[in-house]
Amino acid sequence: MKKHCCLLLVISVLGALLATPRQLTAGAWGQGRGEFFLSLQPYFYNTDVYYDRQGDRHDQGGTFTKYELNPYMEYGVTEKDTIILNIFYDWLTDDVSGEKKRNQGFVDQEIGWQRRLFSDGIGVFSVQGLCIIPSGYTLEDDLRLGYGRFGAEVSLLYGQSYKLSERYGFIDLRLGYRDYFGYPSSQIRSMVTTGYDIFSNWQILAAAELHYGLNNGTNKQLGVNLLVQPNYRLLKLSLAARYRMNDQYSLVAGGYCHAWGEETGGGGGGYVSLWYTY
Repeated sequence: MKKHCCLLLVISVLGALLATPRQLTAGAWGQGRGEFFLSLQPYFYNTDVYYDRQGDRHDQGGTFTKYELNPYMEYGVTEKDTIILNIFYDWLTDDVSGEKKRNQGFVDQEIGWQRRLFSDGIGVFSVQGLCIIPSGYTLEDDLRLGYGRFGAEVSLLYGQSYKLSERYGFIDLRLGYRDYFGYPSSQIRSMVTTGYDIFSNWQILAAAELHYGLNNGTNKQLGVNLLVQPNYRLLKLSLAARYRMNDQYSLVAGGYCHAWGEETGGGGGGYVSLWYTY
């Protein structure tokens, strides 16, 4: 309990620090009517360590690797309403057992709707609902691609822009609850993202993301995947740079680490992303 209280205090302090100086997507702002956003993101993760149930870090005696292709889309159907589609395709390898195991395929997909409730030109407050849809993979696969369960998530989002030293920046906050209706554990999901224009075409982006399993999920004897244990908890920190090529296209590159966890992998990785807005 003491360790959990310390973690929550760290998250609160980090959020306050980030708040003192717009989101990787449109965040709390969403899209206006007829506006479209696409992100095409290759993503890499690698670890040879894991966090146990008490949050202690151990060598796992091998390496787990994930390559992921993640197209993400937003479309504004009205001035206040945005629909969301988040697609994932994974390539997994693991040699912890002494033999290299592989699997690949579509994992759990996400489709959602976001409603802007309030905006005053500087700050914006929104609500978002997501449906998590399994893609038909086999749970007994080793390595397993996901939970194989339908789920739902509801989130509150707040965003605010600011100007500092003639440059623009933003902060975007998200607090959500995800439920899989029995298995795996329900989760509190929170995220703080901040960005600042260091030059006219360059923006620095930083984020802290917390997945906090509520330990109420049913355990099942299923195929292995270090990243989809039923009661995992994870704090992920990331830093990225964005280059605006023009009004429609941007390139983003960044890295991240698993700074803390329970029943999940350590390590980290990186990603690149091409953004298109219309």
